[in-house]
Parts: sequence; structure tokens; C-alpha cells
Amino acid sequence: MIGVLGATGAVGRAAVPGLAGLGLPLRCAARRPPVPGDGTWAVDLRDPARLAEFCAGCRVVVNCAGPSYEVLDTVARAALDAGADYVDPAGDDPLHALLAPRDLASRGRRAVLSAGLLPGLSGLLPRMLAGHGQATGLLAFAGGLAPLTPAAARDFLLSASAGIGEPLAGWSGGRRAPRSLRPVRDVRLPFLPGEATAYPYLPTEIERAAALLGVREARWYNVFPTGRAERVLSALWNGGVPDLDEAAARLMEAIRLDLAGRDPYHRIVVQASGPAGTRTLVVASTDGYEPAAAVTVAATAAVLGGTVPAGTHYAAGVLEPSEVHALLGGLPGVTLTEAGPELHLIDVERAGAGRTVEEGDL
Repeated sequence: MIGVLGATGAVGRAAVPGLAGLGLPLRCAARRPPVPGDGTWAVDLRDPARLAEFCAGCRVVVNCAGPSYEVLDTVARAALDAGADYVDPAGDDPLHALLAPRDLASRGRRAVLSAGLLPGLSGLLPRMLAGHGQATGLLAFAGGLAPLTPAAARDFLLSASAGIGEPLAGWSGGRRAPRSLRPVRDVRLPFLPGEATAYPYLPTEIERAAALLGVREARWYNVFPTGRAERVLSALWNGGVPDLDEAAARLMEAIRLDLAGRDPYHRIVVQASGPAGTRTLVVASTDGYEPAAAVTVAATAAVLGGTVPAGTHYAAGVLEPSEVHALLGGLPGVTLTEAGPELHLIDVERAGAGRTVEEGDL
């Protein structure tokens, strides 16, 4: 049995068809099932008894419920106590720290975290590129314009302070370089329509990938099209987020207005350079939920297939990149392509902070 919490959410809905093809029956749950009597369990994560009842008898529990800063290890503990393995499209560093004292390796249990888009697929793409030769440099950006769920909006707004990355930081000389970069504003980037602002942000996942691959220089940018949503984000990040629910509502409304008359899109572009040359991978989708779900399905399949050792892991470190590549290639509305070796992604001189970072760049 595969248990799927948050099965009616954006990632859950996208993941369920793939999970259904893994050879085990599904037990799906939502806080408020949209169709009473369709077999979906009603599970409130704040009800320990109900959560334990749901996890009982599952071989793997996949948690697509959020927001992750509220869920933390609630579902993981219930799943592991029921004797199940655990897969989480989010989770990230805070959950990894909470699970460390449980010593899953000695108990023969498995937890695969960050099995989604960012982090998740973002950490697998450098491994896909580096599989063809040594990478000494990474340059990447991710972003777009697509609706956010309330949970995703709240998680995103907290990302700068959630311990999963550092704004304005780069990776230089094989280590983190704090406050070494600054935003690049009103820039046109390949694969994105119109102008955008690129905000430097070094995810801990990219730090791990860079260290694993021996990368000396790496830069990651979160990209936002010029418009209402970008202005809302800039104001929130510069002035703080006093009320998270209100801030999330403002961001979702700004995205809705920006999308008027436009098609939603999301892009992850990763470029690796090394002695053998430069290669660029582009993941294009309508939104980020389908590719995130593909990583979740791949992680669940790996756990069931016995290729993940006992212990707590990040998906980007234990999944086979070629298998995720194959899953992405079979998704409607998602393309994974390789661009030309001489492609210029972003003006790195404009992004260098020099001695100081401009006021208001946080």
C-alpha cells in the first residue's frame, strides 16, 4: 500500500497517476475530500490518531500536504512509527535535521526528502550534465509565471529564512561566498518571454551538488518576470513579512493579475562548464507541479525498488538522474531539452556585487 497525503493538492493530483502505476494499491487522503464517498480518506494532520490510522499498513507514505514549515516531521514520525518508509516532495533541511536523531539507518527505514522541484529536480539537473564529464562551473536560473497554491506561496515567502539557502550568495573557490552577488534587473533571459529580474540565491541543495561534483564556481538565480508579482515580492522582502497569510494572498493576487491574457509557464535552466565544454539543460513546463510530481514518483519507485539505502536522504543525492530524465520525457506539457554549447545565460558582470551590496537588494 502507498499512502498519499495531500492527494487533492497541486502536487498530489499530479503525482497520483504515476504512483498508481508502481504496482501497489493507493490510499489517498485530503483534509477535506472534494467528493464524499469516492474513497479518499479525510485526514487532518493535527489529529495524531487519525494520521496513525491512515499510515497503518502502508509500505510507503508520500506526503504532498503542506505548507512544509507547518508540517515539519508530523507525517514523517507517524509513517515511520507505523513501519512505513517516507517520501516528501518538500521537507528540506529542517526536516532532515529533525529526523537525524531517529537514526533511520539502524532501524532499516528510509526517508527521501526534497523529492520535488526546487529543491529536488534542481539538484538532479547538474548531475545529469556532469554525467558526461567533469563540471567546474554551474550557472542556473529558475522561475516563471504560474499560479501558486496557498501552501506553496507561504513556503516560498519563507524560503529566505527557512535554512534552505542564502540570498545574494554564490559559490566561489569551492565554498559559499556570502553577499557576493546582487540582483540583475530588467534583463532579457533565454527561454523567458519579456523582461525579468534575477535574484541571486544559493540553495543548500546547490551547495551539496557543487561539493559533490567538485564545482569551483556556481551561481543560482530565482527569476521573476517584470510585473506586479515581482514588485510585491521586492516590497515584502525589503520590508519583511509581518503577516504570512496576508503576504501570500497579496502574492497570489498579483500573479493572477499578471497572468491576465497570458499563458502560464515555468523554466529551470542549468548550464555546466568544464574541460569538455559547456552544456545547457532546459526544463520547460506550464507550471512546476508536473515535474515536481515526476521526482516524487521516481523517489517512491526507488524506495520500493530497494535502490535507496536505509537512512535519511535528499532526493538529488540518491535518485538516478537518467531515470528522472526518462520520466520527464514522458510527461505531456513538460519538455527537457539541451541547448547549444555557446548559449549566453546571464551577464555575470552585472551580477557581481563588488565591495558592497546596494541598499534594497535583499
